[in-house]
Amino acid sequence: MMFIGTTRTIAAVFILVCCVSVDAFVPSTISNERACISRVMVNRSSNNDETTTSNRRSVLRTVAAFTLFSPISVLAAPDPAFREGGIKPLPSGSGQRAVGSFEKKCQKEGNCLQKLDIDGAVGWDWGAKDRCNANDANCGLDGKLRSEEELMGAVVPSGGGEITDVVTMTISIGRNENKSLKLGLYGKQCPLLAAQFLELCGGGIISSSKLALEEGYGITSNPVSMGGNNGGALNLIYPAERLDFGIASQSIAYAKARGLVKAGENFAPQPRPTKDLENVENEPSARSHIAAGLLSVPSRGIGYGGNTQSSDDEAYASSFQITTTSVSKMDSGEKRKVIGQIMDEDSMAVLSRLAVLPTQKGFKGIIPGQSYGPPLFKVVVRGVTIDHVVPASPETVPEIVSETVPETVAETV
Repeated sequence: MMFIGTTRTIAAVFILVCCVSVDAFVPSTISNERACISRVMVNRSSNNDETTTSNRRSVLRTVAAFTLFSPISVLAAPDPAFREGGIKPLPSGSGQRAVGSFEKKCQKEGNCLQKLDIDGAVGWDWGAKDRCNANDANCGLDGKLRSEEELMGAVVPSGGGEITDVVTMTISIGRNENKSLKLGLYGKQCPLLAAQFLELCGGGIISSSKLALEEGYGITSNPVSMGGNNGGALNLIYPAERLDFGIASQSIAYAKARGLVKAGENFAPQPRPTKDLENVENEPSARSHIAAGLLSVPSRGIGYGGNTQSSDDEAYASSFQITTTSVSKMDSGEKRKVIGQIMDEDSMAVLSRLAVLPTQKGFKGIIPGQSYGPPLFKVVVRGVTIDHVVPASPETVPEIVSETVPETVAETV
């Protein structure tokens, strides 16, 4: 039954796309009856192309509405309440997708179908009456208020390597929440990868030719940095697996930091790092991904996560990940490397909070059927502080030297 419902929904979307693009399918120089859209229509002769196109669009919309909202296609279940003319509220824990501002707007205007907004049309609502409010920090992914134990998060990872540096990220969740994540690096076990991470969180990664920039070729660029106002954010949430952080677009981050509409034609994003690439690839992981709170980077280093075929502008969209549970496939299948961990209980509680944020399901929130997506509320890195741990001698205790990253990294011209 669910397969039939999915098939009909897809069919409805296809028909609606035909409605929108019917003018593109019907050339103005030939009769509409010869165009491909006529294969799904009743053939009729008309000398008025505009009238015929309008009629066909109306028929297609009617068919799409019937296809989508028949009982079997909406819920794919013979529910008596539905047969009586109403859709039962989704049971607690069954909601699959949050309804954002666009869905609410089309629901209010009553034109979700015309706008091809299937979520708004069907009415899936993450914040339905039998679920807790998604804005509530205590609200869990299943729509129920989290217990005190769940709010505390998992235990701080143990059994790792020696911590050489501590990176504290100040993040904002939506408009009203500000939290801190404290990450420790296994600098002795993963010196090259830890150094990369410190560059990303500090002054920024510069992988382009400095010579080309310094010779005055009219190119503007910027180091890739998570700190300050440089575009660092939580970009994807994999439920019950991990959180994915990075800079989604270097050009957009550059423009926003300077109050520009666009970065401009002379902006050159930093490409993926190639320095010591072979040595970085050969550097082993400090430990397996067997617990929540582990800091993980791609096997080839920062800049090689996610889609490696993407443009340089999006090369750092998936810079590092933090596990929210044990994820063995990050070792065996993805060959990722653990280079650090979360340091304290407060940070583990923040990790737990981020892990249950509602997401825009689908590939980057677009294609249905995927279990992961961007957070519904923006999670932005507002500031970074780096503490270097000075090794202790037998007679002394370890010393911590702090370094605060500037709000906006200076551009290279």
